[in-house]
Amino acid sequence: MYRLTSPQTYKIISYFLAHPQSSQIEISRKTGTSRNLVNHVVNALKAPGIATQKAKGHLELTDPLRLLEVLSTERSLSKLVVKDVRTEESEVPKVERLVRNAATHTGLYALTAFSALAKHIEFYITYPTVHVYSEKPVELANAIPTGRGDVTVQILRPDSESIFQNARRLKETMVVEPIQIVIDLFCLSGAGRDGAMKLYKEIIQ
Repeated sequence: MYRLTSPQTYKIISYFLAHPQSSQIEISRKTGTSRNLVNHVVNALKAPGIATQKAKGHLELTDPLRLLEVLSTERSLSKLVVKDVRTEESEVPKVERLVRNAATHTGLYALTAFSALAKHIEFYITYPTVHVYSEKPVELANAIPTGRGDVTVQILRPDSESIFQNARRLKETMVVEPIQIVIDLFCLSGAGRDGAMKLYKEIIQ
């Protein structure tokens, strides 16, 4: 399998996941990547049956679940964690506010995983960790009040420029784009994968 986590390849994979009926020309244009690279990636996905070519240049992502599994193996969310901060709070919304306030002095940030999922859909699980990408993860960690509450913050380093480029403000908070939420949730296994697939179905409808 072609390595999927190099910066340019990751753009292609993210776009294809979000647009499972695409063409090589469309993917190349929308992601700003070369047609040659798109062709290499597509061929790598066709070999194990993850994608098929319906007609010349027209593609279908036939096994998104398997693609997400490969991504979660190659791109473990735990490898992106710079700091874990145990906060003074035991309610997730209060911790999200702490993060938002701290980030006003520490550069770009964007929530992901369960905190970002909750901005899009209702989900039956409240996860006691707030996951956040930060432009300056150490500075953000130092700006969040610590304590003995039940909710922790995992501060992640962004491994793709598209994470901040495609982030958007929802309900007063910056969150990553929906397909990034899906990718990150899938890395958390269990309930994370349940939430990922629920959101993914909404994205591709």
